[in-house]
Amino acid sequence: MGRGVALIIALTVILVASDRANAAGAIAEGIAPGGVSKGYGYGIHVNAADADTARAAALTACQKPPKQLASGAPPDAAQAKARAQCAVVSAFSNKCVSVALDPKDGTPGAGWAVGDTSKQADDEAIARCRNTAGSTRRDFCKVISQLCDGTAK
Repeated sequence: MGRGVALIIALTVILVASDRANAAGAIAEGIAPGGVSKGYGYGIHVNAADADTARAAALTACQKPPKQLASGAPPDAAQAKARAQCAVVSAFSNKCVSVALDPKDGTPGAGWAVGDTSKQADDEAIARCRNTAGSTRRDFCKVISQLCDGTAK
């Protein structure tokens, strides 16, 4: 009986490890006509069984209306226009992804990044947000979403 339990534990570890090794993630982004200041949407999915599943789930998440904007305001027509533009912008495996935004509505600050670590993804997403935010809003950029896929941390 001891060997049976050990075998079950070993098989479980192998199955979990192989599932994480096959993990797939994706991020989709939608920008309203006229730019981020007119509307922005995104969707992230991690730990999918394969890249196609990750892409489809990220796209669905991007197209789904959020409950509220980063500012806390309810979504409006501009957000619907952004969601209509959603497309997968990156697929990845065993990586982290971050999205950074300026939380003030009507501002252009937005950026996303995929990195080997959560810190790397955060830092790059913030840098991209700051590059688009403009000099008066660049310091307001903050990471609003961050997930890691598979074995990434």
